[in-house]
Amino acid sequence: MLISEHFLQRRVEFHETDRAGIIHFSNYFKHMDTAVAEFFRTLDLPGPLTRYWGGTGEEEFDWPYVSVSCEFKKPAQFDDLLQIHIFVKKIGNKSMAFEISFTRESEELARGQVHVVCCKSVNGQPKSHVIPGEIRDRITVASGCS
Repeated sequence: MLISEHFLQRRVEFHETDRAGIIHFSNYFKHMDTAVAEFFRTLDLPGPLTRYWGGTGEEEFDWPYVSVSCEFKKPAQFDDLLQIHIFVKKIGNKSMAFEISFTRESEELARGQVHVVCCKSVNGQPKSHVIPGEIRDRITVASGCS
């Protein structure tokens, strides 16, 4: 089954907010990182997740971020339930671009972009690598997502 998107929910916790009870902007980036990891988890690849995501061993893959951005449209408040929608915008030879939408009750609060590059460790240093077939065969660009 090809996967192009994933949905998750996160509640805004007290420690994520500022004195006004509004989520601090930096927490959107944390939620985006979680969304990318959860997307890889949904691919249901064999073996431990670190084989394909976050690995540092010679036969493991990592996906460092080369570009991350987020446009903030409306504030999220303490205890809001955020719907997080991550979808694949582009798949290159060695990289992928994700878009992530944050909504509260169907109102978009923020939209982010994450660009990752497939890497493997060579002599302890990350080196870009062609996206392996076992990953590419499970991912497709999302259609109709905006």
